[in-house]
Amino acid sequence: MPVDDGDEACNSLALIWGELTDWFELRPAETDQAKAHMITAAREWLVVEGGQEAEALYFDRWLHDILGFERRSAPPQVQERS
Repeated sequence: MPVDDGDEACNSLALIWGELTDWFELRPAETDQAKAHMITAAREWLVVEGGQEAEALYFDRWLHDILGFERRSAPPQVQERS
């Protein structure tokens, strides 16, 4: 896993690969489908890595469209400290 240097990609990659690994390990009947998704996710990452906009689209598609993580309806609010 990449070192967390404040790059959002670190957390998103951990979510994607954690979910794909769980799918592979916890649903043995779907092993072939999980493996195919792992290969596709890895190949696509190699193409988009380093391009901020391309990475954002990759994470959006994999986390929400493919793996089913819920999208936030609004961006998180940052509260100022007094």
